[in-house]
Amino acid sequence: MSPTIIRSRHWVEIHPNQSISQLTLMHNVSNTAPGKIVYEDTLTGRTMTYAGFRLQVRRTAYWLKNTMGLKPGQIVSIMAPSCIDYILAIHATWWAGGVVSTINHSLHPPEVRRALEHIRPNFLLFHDQSYDVVPELLDQKLEPSIQGMTLGVQDSRWPSLLSDSDHGEELELVSHGDRHMHKVCAAIVLSSGTTGSPKAIMLSHYDLVSSCLQLRADNEANWTGDQAEIFFPPLSHIYGIYVCATLSAWIGAYICVMERFNTRMYCQLMQDRKATLARLVPPIAKLLAEEHVVTEYKYPALQYFSCSAAPLNEKTAKQLGKRFPNVMICQTYGCTELSGPIAQSGLRDVSSPLISGGRLIANVELRLVNEDGSDVGASGAGELMLRSPSVMMGYKSQDTIVTTDVLPGGWYRSGDIGYVNPDGYIVITGRVKDLIKYKGFQVAPSELEELLHQDPRVREAAVCGIWDEAQATELPTAFVVLHQTPKDAASAAVTAGSLVSFAASRVSHYKRLRGGIVFLNELPKNSNGKVLKRKLKVPKTWTPEPKVAKL
Repeated sequence: MSPTIIRSRHWVEIHPNQSISQLTLMHNVSNTAPGKIVYEDTLTGRTMTYAGFRLQVRRTAYWLKNTMGLKPGQIVSIMAPSCIDYILAIHATWWAGGVVSTINHSLHPPEVRRALEHIRPNFLLFHDQSYDVVPELLDQKLEPSIQGMTLGVQDSRWPSLLSDSDHGEELELVSHGDRHMHKVCAAIVLSSGTTGSPKAIMLSHYDLVSSCLQLRADNEANWTGDQAEIFFPPLSHIYGIYVCATLSAWIGAYICVMERFNTRMYCQLMQDRKATLARLVPPIAKLLAEEHVVTEYKYPALQYFSCSAAPLNEKTAKQLGKRFPNVMICQTYGCTELSGPIAQSGLRDVSSPLISGGRLIANVELRLVNEDGSDVGASGAGELMLRSPSVMMGYKSQDTIVTTDVLPGGWYRSGDIGYVNPDGYIVITGRVKDLIKYKGFQVAPSELEELLHQDPRVREAAVCGIWDEAQATELPTAFVVLHQTPKDAASAAVTAGSLVSFAASRVSHYKRLRGGIVFLNELPKNSNGKVLKRKLKVPKTWTPEPKVAKL
């Protein structure tokens, strides 16, 4: 029996030879005025106009090619907080024919080293917020040799993108010839993937171009040059890439990029810049629904919320709707491997359920399958398998591309469980694997388990996500069996605190064991010795992130 394939309502032509630079910087799709301010950031307070941004891209690309020696296909890794110059560096690299690699600037040194060894970039562009991490790594002569560049740092050892590229020479767009753009890598974005440690996801020019065209063809009202927004997620995330670097540059919309989220600043900017939409993640949606400071400002232009990164629960959606009765609540569903969203709801989707991830955007096909890959029909529930022109090239492993069984027959196995309701809206109900999502960030349990096993006191450890309603997110929580049981509650608290501290000192902030430690006499296992994480439960007295005890 042939599989049940659910297809998009819309279809758009995608040219196979168009680069992301040609789409976003050479076609004024919204007839944007040259002098319109399209970018602003809270890190420097700078603004940049539509024409000014394009001019500076060409000048910076000239510097990258002729001063730094960037060659087509070479990789530029960027480690910096969100700012205009981050977006500028992305586009200048593309314009010069290079590949952009985004690395979260808050990573710890061992994580940065692993990322660099995995990606193997030719250049590393870093900001002064990474100054304590990067110079030491560069001095250790990582192989292959990486040439350092700075963004906001004044140091004679490294050339500065901001000062050294500020000249009148401009570069013509570097051509990729007649190659099909699905074979030309444009970006390498780190993600945890569906299992295991972080993966380097390779996205082609064709992937990024497709994502832009698909999203706008599906619902043009969601992507217009008249929109204005304040954006706080990190630009190293696929969320930042498709919203700020590609779609906003293409349609000429105004976007203010925040270095980091601050409730009062966010609300004031939303008011003063007359934001027409707000892109959220569930914890921020909960904050806007509950915090009193939100009511101190007015939002006369706000039309809709768009929530991504994790499903928004119905309770929070209702609270948000009550506080903002004239603002639509919309959601998107996607992931890095799909170049961003492949489903969205928007201004016209008045029938969209509060918990829906939206309808399939243009050119997307969906199947629902069970554990052995057999089709379960349109109503599911089953694992979502997706086929789209925006599906990744594959995972980078040293100098090769590995497309494991996540791409059987061109279908991407998402690892998400869900169904499609009678109106065509996707509802996500769970995960096949145990990947933890903390406030939109992906956390691989295996990484934390490996760290805990390094402590000689730990006999066994299993980490999973425990939902915390107060924060509207999963919290990484460890279930630990010790070689020697603590003699009392006080000593157990000290041991738990030291284990939490041990892990926190070796991982990024979002990977911390915020759910704390639960001590067990043994872990539940099946007959093959596999830990049954579904049976791991926190006690009724569980409270997130206990005070860390100092030894």
